[in-house]
Amino acid sequence: MQNTPTVMVVDDYDDVRVILKRWLQEGGYHVIEATGGREAVEMAERERPELILMDLALPEIDGFAAAIRIRSHPDLRNVPIIAISAYGELGIDAQLKIDPASVGFNAYLPKHLSLKNCLAW
Repeated sequence: MQNTPTVMVVDDYDDVRVILKRWLQEGGYHVIEATGGREAVEMAERERPELILMDLALPEIDGFAAAIRIRSHPDLRNVPIIAISAYGELGIDAQLKIDPASVGFNAYLPKHLSLKNCLAW
């Protein structure tokens, strides 16, 4: 049993996961990783992270579908899910005409991430 908060990082690119994992571990967080949407849903149900940082373009099921599935689990409804994506500064709502909150995201961070932005949640 651990005393540090768990953050799940979901991205199909190894380099993104490595960078986020290092930043978060330096901030004192326990980090778990998933490489696809289906794996993220299963891991979230099993591990119950306190925060999820999730890419949108994922194999198997995308980040949108994964967020909806995670939100359907009663114990995960209030876990913050932050979309991370290369869709740009305008965000997913402007680029894709989708309101991030409507699919379960609490916020959006473009992929030129900073540790300060990630840990603000």
